[in-house]
Amino acid sequence: MNAPASSKEKRRTALRTVFRYLVRYRGRLTLGAASLVAADLLVLASPWILKTAIDAMARGITKRELVTYAGLLIAIAALGGVFRFLMRRIMIGVSRRIEVDMRADFFRHLQSLSPAFYHRHRTGELMALATNDLNAVRTLVGPAVMYSMNTLVIGSLSITLMAILSWKLTIAGLLPMIVLTVAVYFSIRIIHRLFEAVQSKFAAINARAQENLSGIRVVKAYAREPYEIEQFAAASNEYVDANLKLFRVQSMLHPLLGTVAGFGVLAILFVGGRLVIAGEITLGTFVAFNGYLTMLMWPVIALGWVMNMTEQGLASMQRINEVLSEESEITDSGVIAGETAEPAAPRDASIRFEKVSFSYAGNGDRGDILKDVSFEIKDGETVAIVGPTGAGKTTLISLILRLYDVTRGRVLVGGCDVREIPLQELRDRVGLVPQDIFLFSESIRDNIAFGVKELPDPVLEEVTRTASIHEEVNEFPNRYESMIGERGINLSGGQKQRVAIARALAKRPRILILDDALSSVDATTEEKILGSLESEFENRTAILISHRISTAREADRIIVLKDGAIAEQGTHEELIAHGGLYAEMHHKQMLMVALERE
Repeated sequence: MNAPASSKEKRRTALRTVFRYLVRYRGRLTLGAASLVAADLLVLASPWILKTAIDAMARGITKRELVTYAGLLIAIAALGGVFRFLMRRIMIGVSRRIEVDMRADFFRHLQSLSPAFYHRHRTGELMALATNDLNAVRTLVGPAVMYSMNTLVIGSLSITLMAILSWKLTIAGLLPMIVLTVAVYFSIRIIHRLFEAVQSKFAAINARAQENLSGIRVVKAYAREPYEIEQFAAASNEYVDANLKLFRVQSMLHPLLGTVAGFGVLAILFVGGRLVIAGEITLGTFVAFNGYLTMLMWPVIALGWVMNMTEQGLASMQRINEVLSEESEITDSGVIAGETAEPAAPRDASIRFEKVSFSYAGNGDRGDILKDVSFEIKDGETVAIVGPTGAGKTTLISLILRLYDVTRGRVLVGGCDVREIPLQELRDRVGLVPQDIFLFSESIRDNIAFGVKELPDPVLEEVTRTASIHEEVNEFPNRYESMIGERGINLSGGQKQRVAIARALAKRPRILILDDALSSVDATTEEKILGSLESEFENRTAILISHRISTAREADRIIVLKDGAIAEQGTHEELIAHGGLYAEMHHKQMLMVALERE
């Protein structure tokens, strides 16, 4: 019993979301609805005028009167066309505006979500929601709304006028509609379920294609093109099969509507003919009645189409709402000890960890990534954090930036708990060069200026010289205006890292964090970059995360992590003398260097 209730609640929520967007344009929709009603009233007037003309002809009519009736019909058709144009322009235009609003709101919401959300959802699936599903919702708020209103106006007024002309003919014509009502009721439930399956398969195809193209180098390196083609073909076939199931239902629905309408016409011809012969109705009345019945056929046929679009749109809206209902675990109004925190302003760029433990949501029995970690980095101090892979080095950085919140303990920046600092202010203070470099498909200048409002040429040259990338950029055909391929595919690993370093420096951050940011450069370039960065380190707090001892040895202090806990800390000389984990790492790296030289 819980599942149907949940499904009904999702449907109601989807309807409320659609209505909320429609209300934004109630003025335009009212104008569009007025144009629709005016067009429908003019169309409905035509059979009545035709009835009057035919009945007048039976009594005798002058040529002038005949021309008058013909002129009225032409004028009504022309004026109705004008109102129908306005109706479509306004109401379809509103649907396009709502599509833009929804896409903007959806993208804005995605930007607000924390990294944990993206660990649970594939990029291709989110792209499918922002394109295919949003288009289905646009069809719901545009054509579906317009044709629903048209069906309501034409249907109700046609039946009313048919009843005025002859209640006997009206009963004969509407009896087949009972069959139609039952058919539509069951078909829309099936269509809703099948369309959800279609959209889910489309999202899977989109995700497969996106991941494959992003990892095309790996695919080619492992010669897995045939396998990927086979998998994509399988996903495509599943999508086609889901579509065919949907089309079977749709293909049965539309002929059924036409058949029901056809039976209605047969009933009218049989009953109406007998009534005309018996003299109970005039020939003009019979012609007018058939005119209204013909008008009623389109709303009847459109009803199935509207229901189809409505179910598809609501199914897509439900899928979109699942994402919109997600809330970021990280907000400006952080909660500390059950109380809402007040915004705070850090006094400097010091960093302190107080008995910090952390585990990712859903980590199960794998335990904490960080375990009771405590240390302090003074304002202006340069600290290196080293340790084996999986020790928790990058997690420390994520907690400083508050990409995640601690499980236990506190992280303080400038003496303030990071949960009390507005996110914008906290992250503006930090310049990060992440381990996994991401560059946008824009110019080198735009990538370096990503974190600032404007970047004057002197500052651009200064930060690129510091990052040791200026000379190489000058060798590109368009220098700083040279376009970078997707994810920086036309740059080497070292070039990407140095562009990212320049991007971080351009922010003029109080805290500079290099997360294994020199792993792709050679020893000579590393030494050159570190030498250039010495002046930068003097003016700010710096954290160097590295596997290389050569990067860490020049830091004021070194913190060694192992299995999520601090194993040891001190200067390079102190840790070498201590003979612990750091000394062991240093010894192994020196052996590797010696072997490489041989």
